[in-house]
Amino acid sequence: MFNILIITHGNLCEELKSSVEFILDKSSEKKIFTISIDENSRDFDSYSNKIANSLIESEYNIIFTDMFGGTPSNISLPYYKKGKIEIISGVNLPMLLKASTIENDDNFEEAVKIIVNSCKENIIVAGDLNI
Repeated sequence: MFNILIITHGNLCEELKSSVEFILDKSSEKKIFTISIDENSRDFDSYSNKIANSLIESEYNIIFTDMFGGTPSNISLPYYKKGKIEIISGVNLPMLLKASTIENDDNFEEAVKIIVNSCKENIIVAGDLNI
C-alpha cells in the first residue's frame, strides 16, 4: 500500500484531489495529501517539512508534481528513495485515478509503471480517431 502526495503550483493539487474524490465517490483506499506552492512564499523549509510529514504516513509513497524542473519537483527530489518513494511529474487526472484504484500495489515499482503507462494511454488526440 502506498500513499499519494500531490505538489503543484497554486491550488491545482487541491482541485485534482477533489476531482478524484468526486469521481471515486471518496472510496479510494489510498491517502492523498496535497501541498500547494504559493507564489508569495519562498519558505522552502516549510514546504520541506510538509513533505516530510506527509511521507511519514506510509513506507511507500508516490509524489506527483505538475512539471519537472519547477519548484514542486525540485523540492521533492531530495526525498526520492529507490523502491520506496517515487516522483512522477506531469500529474493529471487519469494518472491519479489509476494510482487511487490500482490493486496491484504489492510490488511498488510495478505499480509505478502501471500508473505511468495508464497516463500515457489516456493521451488521445481526437483527430487521430477517424471520427
